[in-house]
Amino acid sequence: MSRAADLLNARVGAILYELALDPAARRGGGWSVELPSIKRRVIGVGILAHERTVRLATFVLRAPDRDQITVYRRMLERNMQMAYWRFGIDVDGDIYLAAHLEDEQLSLASLDQILGLLVSYVDETYEGLLRTGFEIPAHIQLGPQNES
Repeated sequence: MSRAADLLNARVGAILYELALDPAARRGGGWSVELPSIKRRVIGVGILAHERTVRLATFVLRAPDRDQITVYRRMLERNMQMAYWRFGIDVDGDIYLAAHLEDEQLSLASLDQILGLLVSYVDETYEGLLRTGFEIPAHIQLGPQNES
């Protein structure tokens, strides 16, 4: 990492601690945090500072087994409605959400907002993408089960 990236990374870490997200330092730089989710229980987010930007990314779903075109189309349509975050796929077709912030946009309020939006986007889209892309009987409940 360059000196500028190190400084930006330190700012990110300070903000994550201030948000009480218990960040973990990642090998090679950056941070990881876990966010609570209704549909997924926990959403792991990787955050990495570069020279003038901060990249945030989270894994959403493995490559769909079926109806890939519908799944990917839904993601592209949803991209048009979302702030900051965008769906993408890797070379294996696995689904991610990623966001980029310019260093001048980075603040406690902006990072809190962006991470809150991520939780909303995952909770709103996860089950639909999963049920479309995989053979899951309708009677199977997804997400955390009530613990009695």
